[in-house]
Amino acid sequence: MVEVLTVVAVMAILMSVAAVGIQNIDRGQATTSALAVSEAVFDEARSAAVGRGARARVLIHNNLNDQDEDDRNRYLRYLAVAVHDAELDEWQLVSRGTQMPAGVYFDPELSEQASSSLPGIGTWGTTTIRLPGRDRGTKSCYYYEFNGEGICIDGGENATEVDPEVLPGAAFVLVGGARPSGRAKPIMQGKNRTGFVVWRNGRTALYRSPDQIDQ
Repeated sequence: MVEVLTVVAVMAILMSVAAVGIQNIDRGQATTSALAVSEAVFDEARSAAVGRGARARVLIHNNLNDQDEDDRNRYLRYLAVAVHDAELDEWQLVSRGTQMPAGVYFDPELSEQASSSLPGIGTWGTTTIRLPGRDRGTKSCYYYEFNGEGICIDGGENATEVDPEVLPGAAFVLVGGARPSGRAKPIMQGKNRTGFVVWRNGRTALYRSPDQIDQ
């Protein structure tokens, strides 16, 4: 009986370790998939800017309203592309938007921190715009911007609508974790974060490890 109980205990421990390992693999796959999706959206925005000769933005949903299903599901996980119409002086969506995998979120604080660690690199900005969905009202969004030449330009507080090219480029950081209802910042699980730098020419360079984001 003692031997049987010992074997059962060892099996339980092994199963627990395996379950944790599988969860970590799933989280890693989710962040890797989200990273690829995000890079594709940035490429789409840059192509739209160059193709139309107009400013284009990558929008990241930032409307915290847990009472609205769309807002709850999209908060820090939904990306879309908008282009500026100079004649109408307004931003128009050119995509229906993309949802990142569950459990992966854009982290504005880490993105700004990573940007500040790179001399001459700008940051994201904030705006409001109408997004597809049941609620047709305007939504708050973070944004990264490209000018008509495909150059990534600063969207921070030093930027203006007239001359936004204060600092070129920016950093974009994703974290894997969970966001309890009513909490703005996701709870990061371990060092499950990744991202890339958008250089002045609009091209991206991946962070090779999470530690690079903190440097």
